[in-house]
Amino acid sequence: MLKISDFSKLSQISIRMLRFYDDKDILKPIIIKENGYRYYDSKQLLEASHLQYLRYLGFNTSQIKLILHTFQENKDIENYLQVHLHDLKIEQEKINEKIKALTRTIEKMKKEDVMLHYQVEVKTIPSKYMMCKRKIIPSYDKEGLLWQGLYHEIAELNMNIERVDNGLVMAVFHDSGYKESEVDVEIRTEVKGYYEDTENIKFKHIPEIQVASITFTGEYEHITDVSYCIAHWITEHHYEICGPNFSIYHVGYLQTDNPKEFVTEICYPIKRCV
Repeated sequence: MLKISDFSKLSQISIRMLRFYDDKDILKPIIIKENGYRYYDSKQLLEASHLQYLRYLGFNTSQIKLILHTFQENKDIENYLQVHLHDLKIEQEKINEKIKALTRTIEKMKKEDVMLHYQVEVKTIPSKYMMCKRKIIPSYDKEGLLWQGLYHEIAELNMNIERVDNGLVMAVFHDSGYKESEVDVEIRTEVKGYYEDTENIKFKHIPEIQVASITFTGEYEHITDVSYCIAHWITEHHYEICGPNFSIYHVGYLQTDNPKEFVTEICYPIKRCV
């Protein structure tokens, strides 16, 4: 038998942790004498080694107890480890995304304040006759699915739609606040003539509207900075937002495959504060 102090040295587990594992029924001494002294069998060193390795892999106390004392077959342990491996891979992907975001932020901070490069414009967008499709989509970055669905439906119905040259192409975000999923988006394209509605495509006159807007060139990752600038400007100039915000795509995927060449105008409908 090994005294707890000797077992601690051989297993490289502190005495405090050995007592903790005893209390949790994970690694118990074979004998506790009347004076409270704990003794371990040398065969328990292998179990201690397994315990330490499971801790290194990130398993918590209850998971370690389950693996060491509940699972009897290697297949059961393998299945449990596969689940943990899957969870770690998902966590790794999230960490990688955060690393990329931090890297972009650091690079941005090395440059001049981006707010200085954005110019807020107040203007009135005149009434337009537009082809519209509105749908709940999984997330904001899946807006392309909505456009693909629109073009597919037009082709499937053999509709002859005449678009306005250099006309407005836009997306309206109808949710009252930001949503991480199931977002309510309406896409609109300016068209000529008059058309009957289909089940999913509506044709309507969009009334004129006054907006505060910023136009920028580049990828859509700038939208957060742009929205912040507009919000700051609206507050400072005693306006308030009075409708859903929308994006006008002056140059988008229809014109170029290079996101750095995109030209996007972020618009917020405004009115004077009462």
